[in-house]
Amino acid sequence: MFAPHHASYDGVMKISTPTPSSRSDELLKRGIDRLNAEQYTLAEALFREILVQDPQHVDAWHQLGVALARQKRYAEGEQAIRQALSMGESGPLQRDLAWTLLWQGRDNEAIAAYFAAINLGVREARMFNNVGNLLKKRNDATHAEAAYRAAIEIDPGYALAHGNLAMVQQDAGQYEAAEASLRRALELEPKSAHFWQCYGGLLERLNRLDEADEAYCRGGRWESAQYVRRRVAHWRDLDKIDQAALEMVATGAAENLTPWGLLGIPALTPGLHRDAGRRFAQSRWRGELAAPPLVARGAGLAEALAAWEAGARLRIGYLSSDFYEHATLRLLAGVLELHDPARFDIHLYSYGETVPDAAWRERLAALPATLHEMGALTDAQAAAKIAHDGIHLLVDLKGYTTGTRLAVTALRPAPAIVSWLGYPGSLGEPRLADYLIGDAMVTPSATAPFYSETLALMPHCYQPNDHRRQCGRRPSRAEAGLPERGFVFCSFNQTFKLNAQMASVWCRLLVATPGSVLWLLDPGSERAQANLNDFFEANGVARTRVIYAKRLPQEAHLARLQLADLALDTLPTGSHTTGSDALWTGVPMVSALGSLFAGRVGASLLHAVGLEALVARDLDAYFQIALALASDPAWLAQIRKRLARAKADAPLFDTARFTRDLERLFVAIVAREAKGGEGGGSEGPVVVKR
Repeated sequence: MFAPHHASYDGVMKISTPTPSSRSDELLKRGIDRLNAEQYTLAEALFREILVQDPQHVDAWHQLGVALARQKRYAEGEQAIRQALSMGESGPLQRDLAWTLLWQGRDNEAIAAYFAAINLGVREARMFNNVGNLLKKRNDATHAEAAYRAAIEIDPGYALAHGNLAMVQQDAGQYEAAEASLRRALELEPKSAHFWQCYGGLLERLNRLDEADEAYCRGGRWESAQYVRRRVAHWRDLDKIDQAALEMVATGAAENLTPWGLLGIPALTPGLHRDAGRRFAQSRWRGELAAPPLVARGAGLAEALAAWEAGARLRIGYLSSDFYEHATLRLLAGVLELHDPARFDIHLYSYGETVPDAAWRERLAALPATLHEMGALTDAQAAAKIAHDGIHLLVDLKGYTTGTRLAVTALRPAPAIVSWLGYPGSLGEPRLADYLIGDAMVTPSATAPFYSETLALMPHCYQPNDHRRQCGRRPSRAEAGLPERGFVFCSFNQTFKLNAQMASVWCRLLVATPGSVLWLLDPGSERAQANLNDFFEANGVARTRVIYAKRLPQEAHLARLQLADLALDTLPTGSHTTGSDALWTGVPMVSALGSLFAGRVGASLLHAVGLEALVARDLDAYFQIALALASDPAWLAQIRKRLARAKADAPLFDTARFTRDLERLFVAIVAREAKGGEGGGSEGPVVVKR
């Protein structure tokens, strides 16, 4: 996963100083000098002094608007500039009006104002760059590219336009052209952390991970460097890079810092993770967060609740790009099928690409839900669609994962917004979600201060399971590439979740269990596999005892997974859907409690199947539990029997019970919002009791 990129806007221009000919002109000159010196409050006072003497002073109204906008008082700035425009049309006035509209999230009006400025003769590279960014947000890549090229034609040395052009080219799959544009941007600004981040992201997308690592390090983008190194199991010197990344989070040194990529850092705290989310949101969706909400929080929910109690339906919307093929949504399929259509009107808002999976599409089409394809819509259009549909509670299923469109929730298209399932942590920005669905294990009430959302707790486990999942025919050990004999430890987590501390524990287990093997998911990288092999060999484990499983379709993977004897969880980020997969196929899992939501999911899963004894307090206890299971066939057989019985009645696998609990939680959220409940956990979590 490469770091998400957001287009960079450039600010209003430096102001030219007029020739003074009066008291007002002298004040105007001083005010503009203060503006250019970034002394905005003083500049504002000087412009207001002019207007007291001369309320019709066009330049004073104009520059007052600029001063207010630079203080992030965009609505006031807009009013001042419109006052100036009422006295006469001007290209610079339209240009600066567009700037105030842009940061209020009023993209269409901003584009219109920019084009008005262009038609009035303004030709500035920075303005065309901003136009390109707005057009890119509207999915108008062709005209966005033309705008960036116009900026470059006006100012060939304008690095930001070269960088933004590269992002359009990258999105279009023109990777060679994108690399050339980024190299040009770096020639112009070789110390730009932003451009090195973008270049590293492109190289990561192209799977040129060594080069991506170098690019990130050259730009001091330590949070991305550590993520790439974890993807290839390059664990040397990670402590120093991790520390530098966390310092960037703590100091706010890098706004566009992807929160998901931090989850592999052992020293990451819930508070720092929340803060990273807040800064990321505020840098990427500043305009949307500043825009007036499409729907006021809680609006109409009292009436909706009263109608629901009288027999009407609550309208629930799910927002995601993954409705067609994704592990998380495959877990959710059973819930979507079992929603009560008499009480809940379910809408699925999809902005992902469809895939030719006929069976899955057939199942999706049969759901008691209305599917809305929104991939071709802009964020503003998608938000307007949801608002028009009158959704009472909107559930975002992506958070800060690849392909997210949280700009939609930033525009507030529903009176209650919930974050669930895709992203294990706080979004950090209260406007993006009012509630986060967890449970008493992953998000205990005591952790509420580390969330910008109010916690909404499911009674057993926050993660659903699909009761209709099929395992397929169990292959032979030889067919799966496993030896005929020997205990099989497994961990099918992504390579970035592994680390030296965790792997050292696994080495101890393999050494203490003669003839055993470790079954890992193929990392998809020769370098990653070589690094893992070198690590295990250096810790006394022969390379032949570490076996890599090729990636398979879900049903085939579940079939082979039955051959494992024991699944091993990871920290600081643990097994999520991979943990559910193991338990569903009858394979016990050993876990340990982490400090993050992402490191407590395995414990939640085990509690929900009645195997809390397999949750260790620390990694030493984790080792002892795993070794005992591997050394005591009778105990392991007993655990497996309990797990087999749990498949029939445990809360984790009871999709119908889970769905009813989820519906009760949705109603409880609506009831709180109908009474004016606020986020941030100040009133305690919303809890659905067992």
